[in-house]
Amino acid sequence: MPNKTSYADLVRELERLLQAFNDNQGVMAPATPQRNTLEIALNDLKDMKSRQDSFAAQRQEATQQVEALMLRAREEARRLRGMAKGLLGTKNERLVQFQVAPIRSRPRLKPDPLPPPPPPPENVAPAPPQTEM
Repeated sequence: MPNKTSYADLVRELERLLQAFNDNQGVMAPATPQRNTLEIALNDLKDMKSRQDSFAAQRQEATQQVEALMLRAREEARRLRGMAKGLLGTKNERLVQFQVAPIRSRPRLKPDPLPPPPPPPENVAPAPPQTEM
């Protein structure tokens, strides 16, 4: 008997074995207790597989529900932060508790003085004067 690793292959093999027993029931009568235990094991396997499939569907559904609730919670958090901004004022430092940056005055930056022009190169001959025509 080959080792069946996939669920479908194993179930098909077991069902064929039970069918073979039923086809040869007269000769196989002494093996009826083993046939019954095999049938029980096959039914248990099918039931467990159904439960496993149901859990997968429930997991996917739960994941979708969690994602929908996350979107709703984010929207509600945005609304609460907006209300805090409106009630406390946009410059209030207590907004930091709500993970909102208050509007703060920015320090004035002094403009950088222009750097002095670089000195002319020493080894270069001066350009000849241009004449107008």
